[in-house]
Amino acid sequence: MAHEMNVERAPTATGAMDGLRLAADSGRFPAVLLLSVPRGEGSAILLDIAQALLCKAPKELRACGACPECKRFAGGHPRLFWLLPQVSDDMAQKIEPYGPEWILKDPWKVAPPPVSAQIPVGGEGTDPTYPMMAAGVRGLAGKLAMAEREPRVILVPYAEQLNQSSSNALLKILEEPPERTYFLLAAPSPERVLPTIRSRSVLQTVPPLSPERVQQFLEARGVPSDAARDASTRCLGRPGAALSLCSDEARAVRGRAKEWLSICRQPDAEKALAWILESDELQAKDRRPSQLLLETALGELEGSVPTLSGAQVDGAERIRQGLEQALRDIAQYSRPQMAYTGAWLGIHA
Repeated sequence: MAHEMNVERAPTATGAMDGLRLAADSGRFPAVLLLSVPRGEGSAILLDIAQALLCKAPKELRACGACPECKRFAGGHPRLFWLLPQVSDDMAQKIEPYGPEWILKDPWKVAPPPVSAQIPVGGEGTDPTYPMMAAGVRGLAGKLAMAEREPRVILVPYAEQLNQSSSNALLKILEEPPERTYFLLAAPSPERVLPTIRSRSVLQTVPPLSPERVQQFLEARGVPSDAARDASTRCLGRPGAALSLCSDEARAVRGRAKEWLSICRQPDAEKALAWILESDELQAKDRRPSQLLLETALGELEGSVPTLSGAQVDGAERIRQGLEQALRDIAQYSRPQMAYTGAWLGIHA
């Protein structure tokens, strides 16, 4: 049961979590863990760790899946607390839900929160956007002030969206964390998290999966073998991205990604600018379509490298660097059109 649950929820590269498993089995699991993992890919791993920490009979950081604590987990465990970015009631009506109840249902399919949303400081009288969320960091502090003999877990799957005020409020809790309380954070890079919080965290980088491991994950979720094999070679080792590639919508995105790669290979500035200005994905307030397009293009590029030779390999490397820089720029709140323009100029400089 534990093995099946782990495969379904969060596959990890062989050996990647061995240090954490050893720490858990020896009773020395860190009070604060920070995963470095692509945005949207951390929730599933954090959930598996959280369930193992709350489980009555875990082994090697895997929950048994059968004890009373595990059975309570799927519906929202009373000692599992969430700090998630909060949005206005108006925005909540316009975006796909990303609250705890949806993440618990399937962390791979839930929409990530808007990058502009922030994890609130909160406090007394503050209502969270979604059920099961703590009412901000101060609301969490109030809950943790209550004595509890059993372990408690706090999940922060989008730690990069802690603002300065909420980071400082969380830091006060981390300076003297309650006994048997574990803080599990995830962010695309440690640098996106306040340095004082990083210094109190054990950092765990989550490496990409092998294509074979990704294919196993997809097939376990019912994806046909041919589609799973194809997606596993284009997802950059990311199971969430691979799952997205298997959808009908992904076919259209793949076509657009191929268009963009073709644009990147041509030294035609006028054509490149026209494509960028006319692309709907780059004009939307939601940055996710522009990011998905870049990620898909990177996957297509990686899949083509074995067939290239000589100068073509050098050209592909320049494109890869340009696309990755555009992803970083958008993550740092640059406008997608500007990021794509900068990528094309960098490739042809």
